[in-house]
Amino acid sequence: MANLPEELVVEIMSWLPPESLIQFKCVSKNWYFLINSLIKDPNFVSKHLRNADNNILASRCTVFSCLKIYQTPVYNYKELFSLLSLSGGGGGGSGNDKIRSFAEDLDLPIIPGEKDMSCITARHCNGVICLADYYRTMVLCNPAMKKSRVLPKPNLVDRFVLQGVGFGYDSRADDYKVVRFGREMSVYPRAEVYSLSSDSWKEIKIDSGTDYFPSLHIEVYFNGAFYWLMSGPRAMIRVFDISDEVFRGVPLPDGVRTEKAHWTSLVVWNGSVALFLCEGEKGVPISIEVWVMNDCVGGIKGACSWSKKLAIGPFEGIDCPLGFWNGEEILMRSTNFKEIVLYNIHTQKLRNVSVDGVDGIGCRAFSYVKSLVSV
Repeated sequence: MANLPEELVVEIMSWLPPESLIQFKCVSKNWYFLINSLIKDPNFVSKHLRNADNNILASRCTVFSCLKIYQTPVYNYKELFSLLSLSGGGGGGSGNDKIRSFAEDLDLPIIPGEKDMSCITARHCNGVICLADYYRTMVLCNPAMKKSRVLPKPNLVDRFVLQGVGFGYDSRADDYKVVRFGREMSVYPRAEVYSLSSDSWKEIKIDSGTDYFPSLHIEVYFNGAFYWLMSGPRAMIRVFDISDEVFRGVPLPDGVRTEKAHWTSLVVWNGSVALFLCEGEKGVPISIEVWVMNDCVGGIKGACSWSKKLAIGPFEGIDCPLGFWNGEEILMRSTNFKEIVLYNIHTQKLRNVSVDGVDGIGCRAFSYVKSLVSV
């Protein structure tokens, strides 16, 4: 590549994984200084992220929680996050049904005082993961760049019971923000927002759903807004607009009662927020409904409505859905917790994907893209 114009070299580098760029710094002094300048250039970082999102040749990656079993006198396990890469046939009738999988431990920092990830919430946006315990410690990290930042102590700490954490990108201010809400002694919730650009917290107003509590690990970030499934007198979704820094409540579809479902989760599917609903008792063949949220601008403005897009099953040997892969297949966890099953919504075909190196697959999963975003 020595004879190529620098503009072309930069274009090629904008399509490479972050790990490769870091390795290529060792090629020469010129490359060292070039790559160092590129990863500090906001325009190049944004271009690299867009290319990663649009790279249809890249393996689809999902981060999922997994269990590592330790054979000790007292049976014990440790929960970690692993990066699962899937590649192979799309399952659309092409005749190529081979699915290759590779799982690697995601190198996330351990929050002091926590032995594993079972008590940690994890949020992802643009290659950056936000880790938070239920007390006061929060960390932003970019595993691909092996960089992390411990956030300053929040303002709401003493006698404060944390209920929900969100993390996302404010495109208007070109800033990453963390939001947390909960209760003190009062029945009314309180909330605060952290800004990466100012490296500080500020309290914001929250006045919706005083009798509601977020369901554990049922949340999703999409298009500048964060969504939590809330339990209470009647289940609803709490939405936080990252740019406007306001909360809003969105009712669930008419007739949907999450308390009668053995599994619910929020995911992103084909440019919309979607609700997985599995009715029936745990341990029996499950049926899955997928409801899609419509008529919302950024998930926060305007009246939101719902459409039921899928009703599939019943499935034997399936414990719960984890999310979508490539828009047309649903990732599901098997009842033995050792396999992921892919269901193609067009061909109605099921394919098992063995995941080596883990003792059990947890129920938390989110799509992931490697980036150069700095923390």
